[in-house]
Amino acid sequence: MVGRRRLARKVTREDLRNEGAAFAIEVGGELAGWLGVIEELTPNYRSAGMDIVLAAPFQGAGLGPEALRLVAAWLIGERGHHRLTIDPAAANERAIGAYASLGFKPVGIMRRYERGPGGVWRDGLLMDLLAQELT
Repeated sequence: MVGRRRLARKVTREDLRNEGAAFAIEVGGELAGWLGVIEELTPNYRSAGMDIVLAAPFQGAGLGPEALRLVAAWLIGERGHHRLTIDPAAANERAIGAYASLGFKPVGIMRRYERGPGGVWRDGLLMDLLAQELT
């Protein structure tokens, strides 16, 4: 927790069944966003992926990188993962820059990865971070 920001964890039965977790991101008691984690626990492929969404009023203030850094440190230190992934839209320069500031590196383009507004398919950028690269 930094200042009035708080990362609160709420885990449901569904999360446990899917080997994932969800975190609510709160600022001053207001829900600012959501951060999801999915873990691959097979020993030879052990890693974790993250996804984050922030409401528009909370974007651009460093809240996303702060929350991601906290969860990344937890995934590495407490959960024992050596590699993390995240996959922003390939055109989302703000998100890509925020993730790069934590040490995430581009791996490649996932073509027609997700459906955007209006049903148009758009590319995603796969980024990964090795434990020793977390800044």
